[in-house]
Amino acid sequence: MTALAPSLRRPAGVLLALAAFALAVLLGTAAPVSAHATLLFTSPAADATVADSPKSLVLVFDQPVSLSGSTVRLQPTAGLGTAALGQGRRTVTVPVRGTLTEGVHTVDWTVTAQDGDIMTGSYRFAVGPRTVALTSGQTTTAKDPVPTTVLRWLLFAALALLLGELTTSRLAARVPDAPVRRPRSWALPAALVGCAASLGLTALVIGDGSLRSVIDTRPGVLSLIEVAGFALAAVAVVVRHRSWAVVPLAAVVVAEALRAHPQAQQAVAGPVLTFVHLVAAALWLGALVQVLRTTADWRGERAAARGLLSAYARLAAWLFAAVVTTGVIAALLLVPLGDVFTTAYGQVLLAKIALVAVAAALAYLARRRLHSAPGRLPYRPARLEASALIVVLAVSATLTVLRAPADANRPLSFAPPTTGPVVPAGTRAGEIGISARASTGQLIVELTAPQVGNPDDQSYGLSATLADPRGTRRALKLRGCGTGCFYTPLTWREGTSHLTLTASAGEEWAGGRAGLAITWPPRPDAAQLRETVAAMKKAPRFTLHELVTSNTALGLGDLKQLPITGKEFLAAEPYGSGTAPVITRLPEENGHRRLALAYPAEHTQLDLTLDETGRILHETLTAPNHLVTRTFVYPETGEEGHEH
Repeated sequence: MTALAPSLRRPAGVLLALAAFALAVLLGTAAPVSAHATLLFTSPAADATVADSPKSLVLVFDQPVSLSGSTVRLQPTAGLGTAALGQGRRTVTVPVRGTLTEGVHTVDWTVTAQDGDIMTGSYRFAVGPRTVALTSGQTTTAKDPVPTTVLRWLLFAALALLLGELTTSRLAARVPDAPVRRPRSWALPAALVGCAASLGLTALVIGDGSLRSVIDTRPGVLSLIEVAGFALAAVAVVVRHRSWAVVPLAAVVVAEALRAHPQAQQAVAGPVLTFVHLVAAALWLGALVQVLRTTADWRGERAAARGLLSAYARLAAWLFAAVVTTGVIAALLLVPLGDVFTTAYGQVLLAKIALVAVAAALAYLARRRLHSAPGRLPYRPARLEASALIVVLAVSATLTVLRAPADANRPLSFAPPTTGPVVPAGTRAGEIGISARASTGQLIVELTAPQVGNPDDQSYGLSATLADPRGTRRALKLRGCGTGCFYTPLTWREGTSHLTLTASAGEEWAGGRAGLAITWPPRPDAAQLRETVAAMKKAPRFTLHELVTSNTALGLGDLKQLPITGKEFLAAEPYGSGTAPVITRLPEENGHRRLALAYPAEHTQLDLTLDETGRILHETLTAPNHLVTRTFVYPETGEEGHEH
């Protein structure tokens, strides 16, 4: 960019230095900004049926969002509390006031994405014991896509004309015997159009009519930077120092780079790709338009016009290479190959590629005529090339409001929320603890290895096979959801499904295979746990047989026997108070009732087998660092007195 500007006098140099310093401060303090937010998960899940009215609505996005101008509405109308952000501003939680009626409910939502665009969508879920067939899925689109597209196209066009005029002035100055006259400048109108377009985009950010949504949010700040950039460029034109406009225009390009799609994939490389791509494309079109205007003004000066066209052709070759190279890399980052032909983003991207190819072919034809026909200047193919590039800018503006296809294999930052009741399960594979949570439409499995150093540096691997109640087996496609966390969407069949898991944790910890049983649907039973705790409090001294192991590959551990009373035992147990975050009743086994308890924050699960009075007969506890297997032997009725 600085190569385009002529030598500046001292005041201009000071201004450029100050502007560059301000830009560096902006870039140094700005956190990564994402592209359009995509709704990944909801609780209750889209198209799911939950037995009871939810206490809250949870929406999980792949990128941070802002509550500025956000709305979450339920149809039929229901009372909702104040929305709150969590998980790094990626989760929106809205309390539900009261109890939702049985039937189908529609959630309509609106949030502001980090790029400043307002995203909106809807999904449905059902409440009640009946299975409700839903086929709506969920939708996520940009709000006001047409105005946003038009405004961003005007912004791109203004940027192209300003940069093109600066570049053409430099090219024309190097042409031997070039005429002094120049076409009327479009710099001031272009700067004003760019400023107006930026103001329009800023107005779209103010979703709730509050100026704080601009000043206090990163999208708003980026929009203001663009407004200021074009305004300063207009001032530079008015004071007849057009070269000063380079720095504020660079700030405009940086702001666009920080809001663009590639940034979401690569926090550093993404903005750099967008910066180079946008500058090259703007110069390609802007310089061509200004060159055509200049050669038209040089009527009768064929040699000078040919010299200017030749100089532009050499520059255009480099610009074309930059546009193609950065465009291909960005496309590979954003669009999985399987989604190129099947998604709107991929199809529009293909249209852009085709138009760029047409523009390149016309550029080649114009350059060939320039060198092969000395008596003719290639005005017609050059004008067609400019027309094609104008359409390319319009298509590029359209891409900014479309959601880039989400890579289904890209790891998530954290586990999605569970929907409705949960069936917990736990086991151990070698030295690796396995914690599983089955809920409506999904399975989450978390692995833990003994902690040495930073636990976030530990790498994990997991493969899973599911055998459903009908005996059908299939491998599950797992997606990462944080360190040691794996997620897969899954429709559970009624009955007991069996999971076969193969877990690993680098080379330092022993892994292996393990099995889990998941019985669907879940049956929450908090009353049974309270009954069990009450029964254990009354239990006299009994014998606890315990096996503890930290590596199941070496067995279940050495047997220990401990005489203990029920109250003493409960004092050391997490469920001793009679509560647990997850309490699910499991199918009876040999006539005995069973309970599954889970403490997700501790990655701990328990499987309890109970006798007819509610006392515990067997307990299996899976924790991050060990597996505990216990058997309870109570004295016969006639022996109880001797125990005291």
